[in-house]
Amino acid sequence: MALEIPTASGVKLDIFTQGKFQPTYFSNFDLDSSIDDGATGTSAGAVQVGDEHVRAEVRLGVMASGENWTGKLLLENDFALDANSVDRANRGERFGLEQAFFTYTFDPAFTLQGGWTFKNLDLASGGLLYGDDHPLFGATGKTSWGNYDVYWMPINDGLISNSVDLNRPTANTANGELDWDVYASKFDIDLGNGSRVSPILTYSDNQQRDAKATYFGVEYIGNIGAVKVRAELLGVTGSFDGGSSTLENGTVVDNTGDDISAYAAYASFEYPVNDAFNPFIALRVASGDDDPTDDDVEGWLGITDIGRFSPLIGIDGQFMGWGPGSNAAINSLLFGLALDGAGPGGAGYGAISNAGTGNNPGQIMLSFGSSGNLSSISPKLSYQAQVFPMWFHKTGGLESLSTASGSVDSFAGTELDLAVKYQANEYFAPRLVLSSFLPGKGVEDATGADDAAYVAMLELNWNY
Repeated sequence: MALEIPTASGVKLDIFTQGKFQPTYFSNFDLDSSIDDGATGTSAGAVQVGDEHVRAEVRLGVMASGENWTGKLLLENDFALDANSVDRANRGERFGLEQAFFTYTFDPAFTLQGGWTFKNLDLASGGLLYGDDHPLFGATGKTSWGNYDVYWMPINDGLISNSVDLNRPTANTANGELDWDVYASKFDIDLGNGSRVSPILTYSDNQQRDAKATYFGVEYIGNIGAVKVRAELLGVTGSFDGGSSTLENGTVVDNTGDDISAYAAYASFEYPVNDAFNPFIALRVASGDDDPTDDDVEGWLGITDIGRFSPLIGIDGQFMGWGPGSNAAINSLLFGLALDGAGPGGAGYGAISNAGTGNNPGQIMLSFGSSGNLSSISPKLSYQAQVFPMWFHKTGGLESLSTASGSVDSFAGTELDLAVKYQANEYFAPRLVLSSFLPGKGVEDATGADDAAYVAMLELNWNY
């Protein structure tokens, strides 16, 4: 929602606000009830797991537009609530400039864009490659065959952010040796009748991890009769160069000359039976690495997995999307659903905060679920529910963990998710999310843990 402010100059000005509060309870993220829960990192900072917390995301924004140009400024405060983070603010919780994004259109086929805002490459399907807000500069446009979007993202500048990599003590920040630059492109080819196919080509110059990687693939969004189809197929190839060293099980390992070769895929089919019942089935696959000691890095790492916010299987508040890192076998980094932080570590070439490991076990995730409007109860009530069993794609890396009991079974476990939303009016919508992860034999083999984890979140969301 937005409030439009008339101006004498003819500039259109819209002001909008959002207040989102999420009282949340986490339990047993390490999947071992005999051990006290530790902390976990969230977008609101580190929070306790065996306890409750309240995340507050408060936004104030303005959008302006005139002849051929647009501009957006968004202030945000995102933190966990207590006396020190609210009225005392000794943790430094102040409104910061979350987004600042501007465009100028020379022609419908050529619009310059610059600043920083949320962008994505494959959020409409599985969210395996990229979705985040980073500085970006590039161009976009609409042509007779479809749309395109190309941009450069200087995700990390080692000198500006004063980066330190303990595994590369001789890295020279002044020469860009801890930088991370991404060059992204996507082309949407209109197939008619609401369908499109989108080639994707992205290059990651990850000097911070001494890795260069090229991502390539295609996304498809369309229909087969009444069935909604979402799909993507992605690959990555590259190498580590120049003497990169990383820690694996406490040992410094030289990745120089290691080759990156991994893949990921997603496909889903949704059939609208009626307003209350829209069943779907989805398959999400990310390749894993079977031997962390060889020269082949085969675990899939996107730039930033954004699966938590993808259609159908993504639920903001679900267990995997919180970044549960207390158990080494199911370490899914924040906002994603892939196991990009799991396994023995090392050979990282991407993922959110550049924290992934190419030695991860990968995953095969099969999701069954439904969504719909519960008009028989209330026209304002809707739901989203799913169950997804998950398997490790490769288990060799997990077998190298110090906690492993020997061979590791491929079955990772099952997640159960339920979200119920009440759209009270156009300004207010509470939402309840219940999620649980039931560890499988593979997690027990790899870490000795076999107790269920739980999440309960009540979201109160105001927009105007």
